[in-house]
Order: sequence, then C-alpha cells, then structure tokens
Amino acid sequence: MTAAFRRLAQGLAAFVLWAVSAIAPAAAGDPFALDWRELGPGVYAGIRPVSYFQPVVGTSVIVVGDDGVLVFDPGGFPLQSERIADKIAEITDKPVTSIVISHWHGDHSFGLYKLLDRYPHAQVIAHEFTAKAFQSPLMDYAKPASEEDAARQKERLAKLLATGRNASGETLSQQQKAFYQYSLDYFDLINAQIAAIKIPQPTRTFASSVTLDLGGRRVELHHFGKGNTKGDIVAYLPDARILLAGDVIVRPTPYGFGSYPEDWAGVLKRIKSLHVDMIVPGHGEVLTDAAYIDTLISTLTLVVDTVGKAVSDGLSLDETRTALDWSAIEPQFTNCDPLLAQLFEIWFKTPIVEAQYTLATGGDNEALAPDATEPNQH
Repeated sequence: MTAAFRRLAQGLAAFVLWAVSAIAPAAAGDPFALDWRELGPGVYAGIRPVSYFQPVVGTSVIVVGDDGVLVFDPGGFPLQSERIADKIAEITDKPVTSIVISHWHGDHSFGLYKLLDRYPHAQVIAHEFTAKAFQSPLMDYAKPASEEDAARQKERLAKLLATGRNASGETLSQQQKAFYQYSLDYFDLINAQIAAIKIPQPTRTFASSVTLDLGGRRVELHHFGKGNTKGDIVAYLPDARILLAGDVIVRPTPYGFGSYPEDWAGVLKRIKSLHVDMIVPGHGEVLTDAAYIDTLISTLTLVVDTVGKAVSDGLSLDETRTALDWSAIEPQFTNCDPLLAQLFEIWFKTPIVEAQYTLATGGDNEALAPDATEPNQH
C-alpha cells in the first residue's frame, strides 16, 4: 500500500474520533441510507444526505432503458448494495444488464456482490487499470480493523460520551454529543459492514471508451485520462444530457489522495466540453452549472504550477507545502466553515500537494505489483 493511501485510511479513522462539532447527526436512517432522486425519465441518483459523514458512501445511479438497467457504482457496502437492488425492483422489473465501477476506491463498489446476488447475469464494467488495481496491493488499505482496535475505538467513543469532554478536556457541545452518540449507536453495524466487503471482479474492461445500448437509450462510458485515479470512468447520457462523474468531481471537498492534478484538470475540461445540463458527483450534491468545475480546474492548476516551481528550486515536500498560498482558493470550498476547512486540509490540501510532488520528482502514485494479473479486455 502506498504511503498516500495509508494516510488516507489513517486520516479517515482519525476523523471519526475528531470533534465534528459543526454538524448535527445525519438525517433519519443508518449511515448507509441514500436519498433517491429522479433526475430525469428513468434516471435515479442515490445520494448520501451528508456526503462527508463517516464512513464515506459513494453516490449510486440507476439508468433504465427499454431492455435493461445500468447501475453506475453499485455501492461500497453490502447493505447499501442490497438497498440499491431493492430500489431497482421498486422502479422496474427489467433486469440489470450492466454495472459500471467508476474507479477502484472501495466506497463505490465493495458491496457489488450483493447486487450480483439479485442480478447474476449483469456484466461488470471497469477501466483496465481499475481491474488491475483490484488484484494488487492497493487493496491492502481495505483490510478491516482488528477486533482489538475496533474495541478500543468504541471504548473511546463511549468514554467521550460518559465524561462529556474531548481528549483536550474541553466540554462537548450538544452537537458533538449527538454526533458521538450517533457514531456509537451504529458502530457495530459500520464495522460489520466493513468486515463483509468483497473486492470486485470486473468481467469487461476497456481502455478509452465504450457505448452501451439499454434499448432506446445509449450510455457512453469514457476514460478521459488520469484524474482522481489512473482508471476513472465517467458515464454520459446523451438523451438526458446528464453526466455521471464518479470521484473526478466530489463536493464540497474533493479527494486529493494519490491523484494526478495536471491530467485531472484536463479531464475536467473534457467534461465541460460535453455541455451537459446536470452532473452527478461521486459524492455530494448534483451540479447544474460549471462554476464548481472551474474552481477545481483553477485549484489543480495552482497546485501544478506551484509544486513544479518548488521542485525546480530544490524544495522539500514540507517546504513545498509552505510555498503554496491557499488564501484565495480555500474559501471557495469551505465558505469559511471550520469543519469544511478541517476536511479540506485532511482530504485535499495535504494529499494533493504530496501527489503532485511525487509525480514531479519521478514517482508513481498508484504503483501495482509486478505480478498483478492482466484483466481480460472486451
């Protein structure tokens, strides 16, 4: 597992126990409840009500054609995927013919097998790099915590609630208490779901693009280049003018771990050229204009330019972090909210600089084992 993704796992775990004082508990329902919205005829998006609650849960989209159904990102947890299957059955009696995995990060696909239990004949489509990643040491990050570690985490939560004070001795606010109580209430469910995940096995891969016919509806799958990962797929629905972006677009806080800032900006420009009416991010609220995309592009460009100069000047990674001026950019993502500022630091600022520094100094952000099995390409 790369250092960047090791820090991702550590950062997410730490955030669970961090005082998320600026938010109230999630809407009614457990952490895997999705808010389903019909974006257009036969297009349904299941979106986590609060995108940055733990564990992070990716958006799933159901696309219904005359002959069959496509699912874009089948769910990161078994319970989530079961509920996606329930939603499909509620909408239509047509079979799921295609399941698309946007990229290899597990919060989008590790519950896939539960959907396949209901629709065993569906083809599972991914980019060729994603299929390789699923068979590589990159999957080490997905190992669940040991029983001992989980017990310690649960004990810390219980202690916080019992004492009413955080690790610094500060009194917990009512919002903090409610958040910790929510986390404790669902602690066993979350850990059981993590323990039950399975690594997907795509049955069809491609390198650049492929078009699927659902019967009266065409879905175009495109790999526009490296972005959040080397294998990002977006799905374009020409008849609905909707684009499904996966984690190439995440809001309010993008994920910078192990990414490719310069190529990523290029991917976003390709997305803009499609002139769609609606974009569904991998996490967060639906976009109806390009303003957020423009902010992402300018931010990624700033990172590339600043890190490039720093490397040319012989600066270390820590010195490069200091050289980057976020003052004009950060408020556009955080709106000066302390919680979002903390997330922006953990999930974007710190990892994106490291990712670009690694690339600028000749490194690889997603190295695969030499013996990673080559997937079948169709």
